[in-house]
Amino acid sequence: MAPLRVLVVARWYPAFDDPVRGSFVADQVDALVATRRVQPAVASFEFVRLNREPGRAEAERAEVHTRISAVVRGRPDVFADGGSPASEEIWPNLGGVPVARLPVATAAGDSAGQEADEHLRSFLPFLEGLVSRCGGERPFDLVHGHTAFPDGELAAAGARLLGVPYLVTEHSSLVADLLRDPDVHRRYAAVVRDAARVVVVSEALGRTLRAALPELGGILDERLVVAPNAVPVERFTAPGRATRRTGELLYVGSRKPDKGIAVLLEAFALARAERPDLTLRLIGRSPTDEDEASWHTRADELGLTGAVAFEPQADRGAVAEAMSRADVFVHPSRYETFGMVAAEALAAGLPVVATRSGGVEEVLGSDAASRGALVPVDDRDALAAAIVSVFDRRAEFDPGELRAYAARRFASGAVAQRLLALYDEIVGRQDDLARARPERGRRALATSTPASPTDVSRTSRLPVVVCFNRIRAARLLGPLPGALLRDLTLLTVPDPGDQPLPPGLGEIVVADLDAGYRAALDEVRRSAPPRGLRGRIARITDPEAPQRLAARAAEIHARHADYRLETAQAVVADAVRRRSVPDLLCVDGYDLVAASRALDSCLARLTPGGIRWLADRWTAARLERDEQA
Repeated sequence: MAPLRVLVVARWYPAFDDPVRGSFVADQVDALVATRRVQPAVASFEFVRLNREPGRAEAERAEVHTRISAVVRGRPDVFADGGSPASEEIWPNLGGVPVARLPVATAAGDSAGQEADEHLRSFLPFLEGLVSRCGGERPFDLVHGHTAFPDGELAAAGARLLGVPYLVTEHSSLVADLLRDPDVHRRYAAVVRDAARVVVVSEALGRTLRAALPELGGILDERLVVAPNAVPVERFTAPGRATRRTGELLYVGSRKPDKGIAVLLEAFALARAERPDLTLRLIGRSPTDEDEASWHTRADELGLTGAVAFEPQADRGAVAEAMSRADVFVHPSRYETFGMVAAEALAAGLPVVATRSGGVEEVLGSDAASRGALVPVDDRDALAAAIVSVFDRRAEFDPGELRAYAARRFASGAVAQRLLALYDEIVGRQDDLARARPERGRRALATSTPASPTDVSRTSRLPVVVCFNRIRAARLLGPLPGALLRDLTLLTVPDPGDQPLPPGLGEIVVADLDAGYRAALDEVRRSAPPRGLRGRIARITDPEAPQRLAARAAEIHARHADYRLETAQAVVADAVRRRSVPDLLCVDGYDLVAASRALDSCLARLTPGGIRWLADRWTAARLERDEQA
């Protein structure tokens, strides 16, 4: 039986610079791949930032729409594996999953509806290109959106274009707030009405949706399915007590205020007053530096200096290691749709102390006391008491039993089979009947698509990266592997003194964008009457000269931004011409406008993605080289 081809639409999907965000979607995709009955591909996104000035932002937005629509429609290397899911020779990507990182324009002040519209302007041309390269055959049998807005709206639009059904899985803890926006509410309800199924990751989230969408009534009841997130239990170990650090409490997740961090610190201070050997380890990151500083200050105020460790966000392997050594896991969040880290902690054999925050209650189950404890939200006294109680009776919790419970409820294989049954039901396929599928489109794409110049599995020539915002360049390039950095060329502005780029960057082309502006001002200054007698004579013979020169200088000042852009366009064209590089990777809207001269002159092509796209492709190529070696 031919596998189902499923397009997964997910803004939240792990990337080199954020391996945690959307990891639950990647877990589900991996689990589906393991069934050998699903061939998924992922459409995710990365932002192209626009100018903060409204007038210039709209000009950049128009440029982004034109350029990005053309490139994601026309280039076959939009997927990280260099091909498309319709190409049997290329699918799957080294045992993994092809991922497209579609660029999306975004400006400060865009509403949720505007952001969704921007996603559509990139997503639909991408699908049109796939259909075209498949000779008109549809490249997917089903579309699966993760979060109903905007991903579900994208899935609905894509399904209409492809002529296939779609379903959505809701994960977002902010859905109730989102649905208070009338425009979003209307669009969200439309997605639900037309979806084949609406999957929620907990009964609690299902209740939230029913309360927020009362007008859907029986429609929602008919569509709603509860299926938990898939937990890769095999990635976690559950060692016995002898190997754990006695008294170490562990928290993993964002350090946002609504995750209950303030209450956790206060509760920990109370618990430590009774059990001085307790320590607390927090793995994650705060939304802002100010938030992070506030947690450190609060810990000091509570007398917890030396007892609390604030650690950065970590990947799955590091989290699993931390869970294997901790004594008790704490989860103080105010609201959770599921509680992935709580399920992972159980898989690692850890008892969990958590608040009654929705999904986590279902993770611990009806007999929560046998797996830890549940306490009211924002109740520091109850949380402190539960921490002490679970710590005192930690010998009662058998790590193997906790792990077995997590495996029964959330193991990837079981969740994947449940989703697969949904997929089969939706597409009307019977397991005992082979499903005829045209092969023409799949073969045509594989034989008619030439290798892309930026296919780094075939050539070492990487695109020139254009980023005239040095702060953003430093932030985006910093997490890249050193081996990739060595081969990159970055076109940017001079260092203002406090924005160092990552060490080991191959070539940095520094562009002084004010050169043209200064040259124009210098020309005005040279035209000014000289001092002394000659100057007085000149002013007598041409008394209006000073006013003309002042007006010209004022005009140059007013056109400062235009001069900078003209210089940037010339610099980009020259950089490409000198290096004979076929592709440009433009990070933001300004960079894309700056590249317009080079692109219009056919000196270079635009890549169909940004830094994330490049990192995905480079990683795939490296893995392929390693396998061949």
